[in-house]
Amino acid sequence: MGDRGEFFPCGSRRLYGFLHEPRATEAPLAVAPAAVVFVHPFMEERQDAHPFLRSIAGQVSARGLWAMRFDLHGCGDSEGEWEDATVASWLDDIRAACDFVRAQAGVERVILCGLRFGATLAALADIGGPRPPLAMIQPVVKGTNYSMDMLRAYLAAEMVLTKKAGVTRDALVERLRLGQTVNVFGYHLTAAQFDGIRAIDLSRTLASYPARSLVIDVVKTPTARASNELTALVAAMGPGATLARAVEPQPLYVEGKVHLTRAEQVELALLGWLEALDQP
Repeated sequence: MGDRGEFFPCGSRRLYGFLHEPRATEAPLAVAPAAVVFVHPFMEERQDAHPFLRSIAGQVSARGLWAMRFDLHGCGDSEGEWEDATVASWLDDIRAACDFVRAQAGVERVILCGLRFGATLAALADIGGPRPPLAMIQPVVKGTNYSMDMLRAYLAAEMVLTKKAGVTRDALVERLRLGQTVNVFGYHLTAAQFDGIRAIDLSRTLASYPARSLVIDVVKTPTARASNELTALVAAMGPGATLARAVEPQPLYVEGKVHLTRAEQVELALLGWLEALDQP
């Protein structure tokens, strides 16, 4: 027994995950037996977020729940090529991770929690049965904005290297249409990935979400303005949605970087929400 990493099946591929068994070394959460499945962010943010996700999964297991984190198709130690992955295949991965943790933990209830684009994927995933409780940490709400951010990241990196303006965003989109890829932080973005991301709009997809949900807005200072986008998302999701603010002086992400190793206010927001999950 204990925390362990292992491969599990997703169709013809194997994904790598890390299962944290309940330790209850701290006061157990007053919530029915469940497993929390964590979905990592996109591209370079995934690597930089690893210590943070390991910490928060450990906090959940210390309070008596199962926790699982895993690598999506084409990421980390999971099988499959990055360029073959799509939004649809990543959603299949989440379903497979939930099936695996149910079988290993012997619990039926799964709670999804994601960071940045991982939160977006968690929100879109069909894991079987009713829609699950959902916690989203600084989710990507509109895929159109996020896809353009990735192209801007490419252009910024090119300018640093060449010291001059290069191609335009329109030219990069045309490159994708011609079957080429765009290198964003070392990841070759494909047209299928780009189009899949652009089609996402959580405010529309999650309207009147039927289960309890949490959106965590991570801000740098207590006086920082609330995110209008996240506020609107929570309003669209309905009365079961909660918006929490977590003040973290170390920014969650800057220019594609996630800097958190441990975000205590984010952890407290998630644990507090889990504690109240089964209360009327």
